[in-house]
Amino acid sequence: MAKRHCAACQKVFEPHPHVPVQQYCSAPDCQKVRRRQWQQHKLKSDPDYRDNQARAQRQWQQDHPDYWRTYRQGHPDYTARNRNRQRQRNQKRRHPQSLEIAKMDAYRAASDPISGTYWLVPVSGEGIAKMDACMVELAIVSTG
Repeated sequence: MAKRHCAACQKVFEPHPHVPVQQYCSAPDCQKVRRRQWQQHKLKSDPDYRDNQARAQRQWQQDHPDYWRTYRQGHPDYTARNRNRQRQRNQKRRHPQSLEIAKMDAYRAASDPISGTYWLVPVSGEGIAKMDACMVELAIVSTG
């Protein structure tokens, strides 16, 4: 079988005889790249896979509620670096009112509100942690 160049590291390798379309060599780093690209493609193209991954992640978070708190306590350098990088990102923002951090789906008054379930997050303080967020049900009675 003809030798090929690995799609990740560009080194020449000989494909496995049972995998005629092999594009990646067997190096662990190249296999990580291959698996990550497969997963990204699968997340984009397969709604069942995407839903399953989201459910698994939510379950893991429920099973390990203090993971990040414990991690941050044990890694003060990580915490300080993260805070500094967040401050830098905040300063790069164009509008002064957007120095607070908001989710991508945060409500903006440009359109009428929509009934549904929302997270209410106070806009005071650092604006980074959402420990005091509340889930609320918003039912629009009138838009007039």
